[in-house]
Amino acid sequence: MTVTSQPSGAPVPRRSLTRRLLATLAAGALVLGIALPATAASAATPSPSPSASTSPPVLTAAPAANGILRPGEALSVVVSVAAGTSSLSAVPVALSIGSTPLTDDAAVDRWLSGDASGITFQQIATGTLDATASGAQSTTTLTATGTDPALANRGAGVYPVLATSSGLTAPSVVVVPADGGAQTPIALVVPITAAPLTRGLLTANELAELTAVDGALSAQLDAVDGTAATLAIDPAIPAAIRVLGSAAPPTAVAWLQRLLALPNDRFALQFGDSDVAAQLHAGLTTPLAPTSLQNYMAAADFTQPAPAVSAVSTPDPAPSSTPGQPTYPSLSALLDIGVATPNVYWPATGSAGTDTVATLGALGSADDPTHVLLPSTSVSGGARQASASVGGVSTPVYDAEVSRALADAAGQNDSTRRGASLAAAQAYLSIARAETGDQPVLAVLDRGTDRSRVSLRATLGLAATAPGYTATTLRTVASLPASEVSLSAPTVDTARVDEVRTLLGDEQSVDQFASILDQPELLTGRERAEVLQVTNTSWRGDAARQAVTDHRAATRTTLDSVGILSSDFRLVSSSAPLRPWVRNDLPWPVTVVMAVRTNDVRLRVQERTTIDAQASANTRVEVPVEARVANGEVSVDLQLYSASGVPIGAPQTVDVEVRAEWENIGIVAVIALVVGFLSLGVVRTVARRRRLRAEEASPQDPEDDEPVDGIGAKDPDADGRSPAEDADDLDDDEQTPRATASDTEQEKRP
Repeated sequence: MTVTSQPSGAPVPRRSLTRRLLATLAAGALVLGIALPATAASAATPSPSPSASTSPPVLTAAPAANGILRPGEALSVVVSVAAGTSSLSAVPVALSIGSTPLTDDAAVDRWLSGDASGITFQQIATGTLDATASGAQSTTTLTATGTDPALANRGAGVYPVLATSSGLTAPSVVVVPADGGAQTPIALVVPITAAPLTRGLLTANELAELTAVDGALSAQLDAVDGTAATLAIDPAIPAAIRVLGSAAPPTAVAWLQRLLALPNDRFALQFGDSDVAAQLHAGLTTPLAPTSLQNYMAAADFTQPAPAVSAVSTPDPAPSSTPGQPTYPSLSALLDIGVATPNVYWPATGSAGTDTVATLGALGSADDPTHVLLPSTSVSGGARQASASVGGVSTPVYDAEVSRALADAAGQNDSTRRGASLAAAQAYLSIARAETGDQPVLAVLDRGTDRSRVSLRATLGLAATAPGYTATTLRTVASLPASEVSLSAPTVDTARVDEVRTLLGDEQSVDQFASILDQPELLTGRERAEVLQVTNTSWRGDAARQAVTDHRAATRTTLDSVGILSSDFRLVSSSAPLRPWVRNDLPWPVTVVMAVRTNDVRLRVQERTTIDAQASANTRVEVPVEARVANGEVSVDLQLYSASGVPIGAPQTVDVEVRAEWENIGIVAVIALVVGFLSLGVVRTVARRRRLRAEEASPQDPEDDEPVDGIGAKDPDADGRSPAEDADDLDDDEQTPRATASDTEQEKRP
C-alpha cells in the first residue's frame, strides 16, 4: 500500500462545518459503544435465552477377559471416550492399578462409584485417545505385560483399576482368581418375558416380530440354549401363540416348540408377570390368575388341529366333535410351559416381606412346597445364604449385587460399557465365593426389555465360566437344607397398591355387567387378563400410572357399551307402545330387561320388558303403554338390568305427552261425518223419487222439461228404445207418437 503525504507548506484542506459536526457525532457514538458494550447488550436482551442442553464427555474402561487376570498374563484394558456435545482433541490416557485388593461388596461399591479414598495406585500403561468429534467415540487399548513388576506376585482378590485422561476418570476392577479349593455351585434364573402390555395378550403381528430371527424372544432362547439357567417363563406368551390356533405365525409356533424342547429347569411367573406382592398388599389372599381366554379365540382357527396347541407337555384328551365344528383347548393347555416346578414366586426386588412370604407359603403343599425368591438386600444383615427359609417357607436368596451387575451388563449394547459391567459382576462373584465357601450362590438376571442377543450371550457366558464356579439349578438350591433367616421391612409402593385395589373394584363391576352375556367369560376373562398385564412388575413410575389410567378408561367404555337411546313421546291414543332403542356396542348379543316406571296415574306401563339386543347394533323396543282419559305431560323412567338384577348403563327419563281424549274426539268426529253424509244421501234420494212420482202424476208440460240443477229431465216413459220400437207398441186407435225429450230440447235451443 502506498501512502502519499501532502507537500511541506501546502495548505491543509478545510472540511465544511456540517461534515465536521457529523464526524464528531460519529466518533462520540463509537466511543460510547466501545465503552459500554455490556450495558448495551443488557438493554437489548433483558432476559437471556436458555442455552441448549449439553452432555459432558464420558470415559469408560473395560478389562479384557471379563476382568480375569491370571498370574503371569498381560493386562489389557479397552478405554473409550464419548465426546458428548463438544468435540475433543487428541489427549493422553494412563492406566493404573491398586496395590491392595478390595475386600467386600461395600468396598467394590465405593470404588466403582468413584470413591478412591485409601487406595494407592501404580501406573502400568499409557496411550493416546484420538481426537473425537461431537457425539462420536474414540477407543484405545492399554496393555501392561505380565512381567510388569506392578502385576507380578499378586494374590487372589479384586483389584481396582483406573483409567485417567485429561481430567476424566474411569474406575474398573480386575479379579485374580483363587483356583484352588472346591467348586462353588451357582444357579442363575433368567426370565423369558416380553415388554409390558395394556392388552391381555400379544397380537399375531407382535408375536411374528418378537419370534423372528432378530426378535427379542428369539434372542432370549438363543442366550439360554446350552446353559443350565433356570427359566422363569411368562405363561401369557405361550397362551398368546396358542389362542391363534391355525392362524399363529409360523415363527411363533417354531419358537414355542423350541422352548418346550429345551432341557432347562423352569417355573411359571404370574400371568403377564404381574406384581404378586402388590396384589397381596392390596388385601388378596391368593394371587390373581387368568380365568378364561375364550375371547381371544376365533372358531375358524380351531376347526382343524393347530401345531401350537399340539405343542404342550401334558395335552388334554382330544374331545370328540362334529367335523367342521371348532375344538377349543382348555385354559391349562393354553398356559402350559412344559415340565415345571410348581408354586415358585418371584416378587419384584425388595417388595416382599414376612407377611407376603407367609401368605404365599400357605398356597403350597407337602408334595409341592412354596418357594419365594428374595434378594439378599431383603435379608436382615444381608446374608448371602442361598438356601434359606422364613417361617418354615422356602425362600431361596439371590445375591443382589451379582444380579444387579449381570442385569447392567445384559442391558448394555456398547461393547466397552458391557465389558465394564461384566468385570464388576466378576468382582462380586469373586467376593461371594470367598464369603460363602462351598455353599451355592444364586443369581438372577432381572426383568428387562432392551437386551441384545450379544449382550445376553455374553452375560450368561460369564456366569457359566466364572472361575471357581460350577453350574447348578434353582431346584437343586431349593432342595438343600435351609437356614432360617429374618427379613427387613419391604419397600411398599403405596400408589401401586392403591391402583391394584382400584383395578379389582373395576373388575367386580365388569363381572356384574357381564351377566348380560350368554358367555360372561368372554368379557370377564378379557378383563382379568388385562388387569394382570397392567400390573406387570416391569411397569414403573409415570408409565405405570398411565397404563392404569388407560385401562380404567377402557373399562368405563365397556361398562357404557350398552344403554338406552330415547326421546320424548306423544301419546294420542289410549294404548300405544313406547319405542326406545337399546344400544349395544359389544361384539356379542346381550339379553337385558328394560324396567319402565311412572308415578302418574294417567299412564299405565308394562314395567318389565326382556330384550335380546343384537351385537354391535341398535335394537328397537316396544313397551306397551295405556293412558287413561286425561291429558298432560308424564315423566317415564327407563333403566336396563341384567337378568340377575344388575343395573346396566345410565338411567333415562323421557317426557310422555298424554292426549288420550284425542282418540275419542277423532272417532266421534269421523262417525258424525259418516252419519251426516249418509243422511244427506238418503234425503236426496227420497226427494228425487217423490219428484219423479209427482211428474208422472201431472200432465206433461214442455216447460217442465227444463233442466233441473243444470241436468236435463228425462222422459219418464223413455226406456232407451228406438222410435220404431215405440210405434209398434202403440194401440191401433192411437198412432200419433209423443214428442220426445230430444225434440223438446231442439225446440228450445237457439
